[in-house]
Amino acid sequence: MELFPAPENPLRRAGPSGRGNSFLLVAPHAVAELEGVGPFIQGWPGNRLEVAEEMDEWHDHGSGEAFEAACAQLATPGFRPVLPRGLLDLNRGWRGRSEAAESLFGKGALSSWALQRLKPGAPEALETWYRACLEQIREASAECRGFVEIHSYGDLGSTYDMQNGGRPLRRSEAAVVLSTPWATQRPVGLARLLPGDLRGTPKELQRFLDLSLERHGFQLGPSPYPLQGPWALSTRFLAARWFHWLKEQGHLPAETAEHLALLAWKDEQDAEMEAVAMGTVPEHGNFRGVRDLALKMGEWSHAAGQLGEVFARSGCFTLVVEMRCDLVKHAEKLGAAVAEALRQYVDGTCEQA
Repeated sequence: MELFPAPENPLRRAGPSGRGNSFLLVAPHAVAELEGVGPFIQGWPGNRLEVAEEMDEWHDHGSGEAFEAACAQLATPGFRPVLPRGLLDLNRGWRGRSEAAESLFGKGALSSWALQRLKPGAPEALETWYRACLEQIREASAECRGFVEIHSYGDLGSTYDMQNGGRPLRRSEAAVVLSTPWATQRPVGLARLLPGDLRGTPKELQRFLDLSLERHGFQLGPSPYPLQGPWALSTRFLAARWFHWLKEQGHLPAETAEHLALLAWKDEQDAEMEAVAMGTVPEHGNFRGVRDLALKMGEWSHAAGQLGEVFARSGCFTLVVEMRCDLVKHAEKLGAAVAEALRQYVDGTCEQA
């Protein structure tokens, strides 16, 4: 029977110990050591060059340096992965979304490349790693007001764009990603219970970031990503806070809100929740109020979006920043810009309070 490493320390911690500031920083796709892949795949180490090339293709180069710089300047803790994104992607649901072909937004935590090369038993071992990572981040962010992701993206498009014959299109030097998980006209799973235009990044924070980036030599531009996004870590944080807020406002029973907030981190496609939301089984137990919420979020009106706007003023926030990968030598400056904007925003809102 194959033995795999246990996730005793599933994430690398940066910054000081303790909870630090009122927000948590993560770099989910920062460069991670190649050696972490070896125990899980067939043919290792004979296929080391092939594996190194594949892992390198999916790293967010420079995001780790930007992340470390931001954590240091803010004296706040943060996390980056131990296992490379090309093996285990923490910014996706474990199962992904069913699609005819794997896409940037439909893939699960394990890519098709990884699934074709894993040893027997490795998927189960990696799921243990995946859930340990999410649990560590959930616990670390439990008392945080904000959640910040730092990434880098392809300068001329995504790897999927290139692999599928797309034309090169030079991207913005930096961008803020605004997306709601699968909350289109055809949402899936827990996304049925979110407004289709739910946003976590306040305009004031985005304005601070725009000016701060410019001072550090970056031009903030449009995001290349659609408003339909995957279940990123920051989205899980935002969804959990949404359910807690609904409880506080009297829109959900307490036990239902707590259970849904937990599902946001553990299983965004929970079959029992889906059945209740779709009306195929009656509301019961920890799902009381789910069918009514799903109907409200899905009705053809402004009501869901307006409720989301009220929630956005409740104080919690998310921020997802992308840096163009050809600017990697300036990554620490991007981290400094993010830190500066966060400090300005948090200090300003504290004064207003």
